[in-house]
Amino acid sequence: MARQKFSKFIRPEVTGGGPITDRDLDIVEAILRYRFAPASQLVRLVGGNEDVTQRRLRRLWEKGLINRWAFPGIRTHSEFHYYLDSREPLNLLAERRGLEIHPQMQEEIKSNREKDYAQAAFRGQHMQLGFLAHCLMISRMHFMLEMACRTSGAGARLEAWCQGGQLAGRKVEVPKVKSSRGGTGYFWEEASETERLPVEPDGMFTLRLTDRPAGGQLVHFFYEADRGTMVMTDMLKKLRGYYHLIKKQQKHKEAFGIHPIRAVLVETTDEARGKRLMELVNHPLVCGPAKRAGLFWFTITPQFTDPTAGSTLPGHLDHPEIILDSIWALPDLTMHALSDAENSPQPAVAKA
Repeated sequence: MARQKFSKFIRPEVTGGGPITDRDLDIVEAILRYRFAPASQLVRLVGGNEDVTQRRLRRLWEKGLINRWAFPGIRTHSEFHYYLDSREPLNLLAERRGLEIHPQMQEEIKSNREKDYAQAAFRGQHMQLGFLAHCLMISRMHFMLEMACRTSGAGARLEAWCQGGQLAGRKVEVPKVKSSRGGTGYFWEEASETERLPVEPDGMFTLRLTDRPAGGQLVHFFYEADRGTMVMTDMLKKLRGYYHLIKKQQKHKEAFGIHPIRAVLVETTDEARGKRLMELVNHPLVCGPAKRAGLFWFTITPQFTDPTAGSTLPGHLDHPEIILDSIWALPDLTMHALSDAENSPQPAVAKA
């Protein structure tokens, strides 16, 4: 009988036996927690020998307990990214580790199975690839926070992280906007009628800063992953929704159960896009040019994806603690770290 040919993208018809190990369960737990995660992050989250973890990832995929995709390239594909699309791994975690299976977990697994991301990536389906790239930005942010807090000497701990369906469905009622042209510019006026704008962060997390007094240790953040594909008019609505919910109406506790919101963190593609978003924050329909816009903090993706000095690894793998550093810029170009107290910005960066 001819030996079966194995493909990296097609599961073998016959898989090896053997028990499900504790490392296997650690891997499945990490994928469940992150929803989508590349192998490079999973081997660090799980710990132990990297080669062993890579072998266990492949074996779990062969057994159908996890699924994976790779972004297609001209000469080669990307690393593999993993997700769950079967109820069986949840049952294993429930049986072996007491996992409480929530309806949202089942809904996400059902959605993953129906979307069939592995085949979508293999076929190069543009819309699905864009969605997956966005999800991986969120996953990277979560990863950096978790790893930075594991090794942080600054006393930071990741108290909670939420994403996906947990944050969907919130809206805020705001005045409708009328625009008119006058001379060379446009004028905006808020009307008496109202409209409802969605406020659905890509991520929401809480840090516990253990070096602070007991009553002031928790700080809460929203996170937005901007891939640069949303037009500025839609970004304006997004920022306006945040500002009305948090600052003007102060309904964030009612909507999300946390208070106060330290900042809305916006990660975007590059400095040019970041500057345009900062200008939107000062738009009359958001904060306005006369107010200090301290709610929105900005950084750029190359901070995390470019290799660090003396290393071939991207910054988020080699130095995840950067997420806690003073890399977050306000529209006035003062810099902040996530652990900064109120009114304690770093010196302004030089303007280009």
